Amino acid sequence: MIYEWDEAIRAANLAKHGLDFMDADLVLESEFVWITDSPRAGEARSQALAYVFEVLVVLSVAFVQRGQRWRILSFRPAHRDERSAYHDWLENHFPDQ
Repeated sequence: MIYEWDEAIRAANLAKHGLDFMDADLVLESEFVWITDSPRAGEARSQALAYVFEVLVVLSVAFVQRGQRWRILSFRPAHRDERSAYHDWLENHFPDQ
């Protein structure tokens, strides 16, 4: 995978959420990543959720996939409902862990 982003959006995201798009691979390449469709304004977006052990929190990455390129749109802590859905998904896909 090749990650790309708009530098102005990256800077705004870093200022707002304290998370740098350069670290989004912690979510996108996690063994425990859950990727779902998240269309918005007619665009085929996806959302990835994963527990990131380095910061001990579930993080969310919104992105658009274009072939081998994944354009990152947002990187932030997951909302409460997203964390709940992610934990349910984990229990169903990794019951022994």
